[in-house]
Amino acid sequence: MKRRYKLWTMIILTGLLLTACQVALPPTQEPAPDSGEVIYGEEAVFESVEVVILESFPVQVHATVTGYLLDGCVVLDEISAGRDGHDFELRAVTHRPAGDVECTEALVPFTETVPLEVFGLESGIYIVHAQEQTAPFELAVDNVLEEPVIGDQEDPISSNDEGAVIYLNAMDINILESFPVQVTVDFAGNLPDGCTTIKSIESSLEDQVFTITFRTHRPAGKMCTEALVPFEETISLDVYGLPAGEYTVVAKDLMSSFTLDVDNIP
Repeated sequence: MKRRYKLWTMIILTGLLLTACQVALPPTQEPAPDSGEVIYGEEAVFESVEVVILESFPVQVHATVTGYLLDGCVVLDEISAGRDGHDFELRAVTHRPAGDVECTEALVPFTETVPLEVFGLESGIYIVHAQEQTAPFELAVDNVLEEPVIGDQEDPISSNDEGAVIYLNAMDINILESFPVQVTVDFAGNLPDGCTTIKSIESSLEDQVFTITFRTHRPAGKMCTEALVPFEETISLDVYGLPAGEYTVVAKDLMSSFTLDVDNIP
C-alpha cells in the first residue's frame, strides 16, 4: 500500500514540474481596424482591355483596362505590365485594411491606362492579356530610331529658335483618364522640304514650364523637293510625381496650359 502511494505521489509531482516548465505564449491578436496595417492582394477583376497606338515614332502604346474592385475597402495601387516575348500581361496590385473592418459590398468600377514598354521591339503582332481579356496590336516596323547616316547634319530646333526650319501649326494637350495622371501632347505642322525628317522630340521641365525641343536631320548634298511636308507627332510628358498646380507647355511659338488637380503620386 505504501509503495502504491509513493508511486502516485511521484506521478503527480512529475506532472506539476512539467507544467511549471512550459512557457506561456501570448494569445494571437488581430490587428486593430485603425492600426494602419494593410493586406496586399489582387482583388480586382478585369472586364475589358483596349490598345491605343499613339501617332509618334518611336511608337508609343497604351493599354486601357476597365474592371471593378471586389468591395468598398479594396484600393487599387497599380496595374503592372510585364512582357514575355510577344505577350504582355497586366496584373492588378491592391490592398485592403487589415483586421475586422466594415466594408460596403458594392463593386467599385475603375478605368486605368497603362503605358507598355515597346521601344526597341521588332515589327510583328503582340497580344495584351488582362486576366481572361485579350487585345492584339501590330508594330508595322521595328520600333527603333535609325542612326543618322554619315554626312547628315543635325539641326536642333527649340521653342525660342527664330531660325528653326520647322513650322508648327497646332498643339493639343490631352489628359488621360488614369491615376497617376498621364499627359500627352499632339503636334501638327510642316517640314521645310522632302529631305528633312524629325529625329526626336524632347521635353524639359523648369518652374512648371515644359519646353519642347524638336531635332531634325537631312542628308547633306542631296537634291530635295521644296514643297512643305505635313507631319503629326505625339509625345508623353513626364508628369509622374508632380505636385498639383498649373503647368505650361511651350513649343516654338505655341503655348498652352493644363492643370493637375491633385498631387500626381499614387
